[in-house]
Amino acid sequence: MTENNRYHFLDSSRGIAAFIVLMAHTIKTFSPTFFQSSFSFLWDSEAAVLYFFILSGYVLTESIRTERLTPSSYFNFSAKRICRIYPAFLIVLILSFLLYPLFNSPVNGWLQEYWQKLPTSFDVIKQSILIARFPNEPAGRILPHDWTLSIEILISLALPILAWISKRSSWLVVVLTYVLVKTLPIDSFIFDFAIGVFISTKKDYLISVWKKMNLLGHGFIILFAIILTQISKLLPDYLGQIETFMIHSKSWGLGILLISLISSIRVQKFLTNKFLMLQGKISYSFYLVHLIIIGILFKWQPELSVISAFILCFSASFLLSVLLYNSIEKPWIQVGKKCFSGTKGQ
Repeated sequence: MTENNRYHFLDSSRGIAAFIVLMAHTIKTFSPTFFQSSFSFLWDSEAAVLYFFILSGYVLTESIRTERLTPSSYFNFSAKRICRIYPAFLIVLILSFLLYPLFNSPVNGWLQEYWQKLPTSFDVIKQSILIARFPNEPAGRILPHDWTLSIEILISLALPILAWISKRSSWLVVVLTYVLVKTLPIDSFIFDFAIGVFISTKKDYLISVWKKMNLLGHGFIILFAIILTQISKLLPDYLGQIETFMIHSKSWGLGILLISLISSIRVQKFLTNKFLMLQGKISYSFYLVHLIIIGILFKWQPELSVISAFILCFSASFLLSVLLYNSIEKPWIQVGKKCFSGTKGQ
C-alpha cells in the first residue's frame, strides 16, 4: 500500500489500540485496585492486542490482494515484513539491555514476575530471533511483551497463503483456520488474522450491506459488537465454554467494529486528524518502548499517582517513538520498498 493511498484512519485506529495498551499497563502498575474497577473495559489491553492482529490480517491482505502468489512475490512480501518489524525491535531490545539496571527487579506489583534475572549478551542474541523464542515465557524476556511480535511475524509469513485461499473462498479461510486451531497444536491467534483476511476479501460486499442499513441498524450492530467484546465479563460462569467455542470471543466483536470503521466515512474523517495519524504511524515503536518506560518510572517513583504516571509514561513513550519512527522505522520501510518492490505491502 503506497503512501498516497494508505488508509490513514486505520493507522489512527492502531494508534488508539497502542494507547489503550499503555493505559492498561500504567493503571495496572500504579493503581491495581482501579485497574479491576467497573471502568476496566476502557483499558482492555487484550482486546487492543487482538485488534492489532485482526487489523494486520486486513491491511496486509489489502496490500497483496491484486498480487499473484508466486515464490518471488512471497519472498518480497516476507522480506518487507522483516524490514518492517525487526530493525526497531532490535534497537529497543539492545537499548533495554543497556538500560536494564534502571528497571530490573521490581519488588512488588504485577511487574514483579519480570526482569528478575540479569541478561547476558548471549540472551540478547537469542531473544533477537523472535521466530524461535529462547526462552518462550515472557518472564524470561528483556521485552516481556515481544510475544506479540513473534506471533505477528510468524503468521505474517503464512498470510499470503491465507489470502490466496480467501480469494477462492472467503469463508473457507475462516472455517479452515478455525478447524486447524481446534484440531492441531497451532497458535490460536492465526484465527484473528484470518478474520482480517476475510474482511478484506469481502470488503466491498460488507460495505454495501452497511450502507443499506439505517442509523438504528448501525447502532444495533455496534452495540452487538461491544457486547461480544465484553461477553466474557457479562457471562463469567460460561467463560470456558464461550472461549472454547469462539476461540477469542472478543475478536468477533472487534471484527464487526473493523467492518463498521471501513464503512463509515464520518468515523474515518474523525480519525484522520494530524495527532491521531501521527500516533498511528508511531504506534509500533510506541508499543515497543512503553513497558520499559513504565518499568523505569515504577522502580524510581513507585508511589506516583496514576494520573501523573500516565502523563509521564505517555509523554516519554510518544517522544521516544517519534524519534524511533523517523530514525529507524521510516528508513527501513523505504529500504523494504526499494529492495523488494514485487509487493506493495507495508
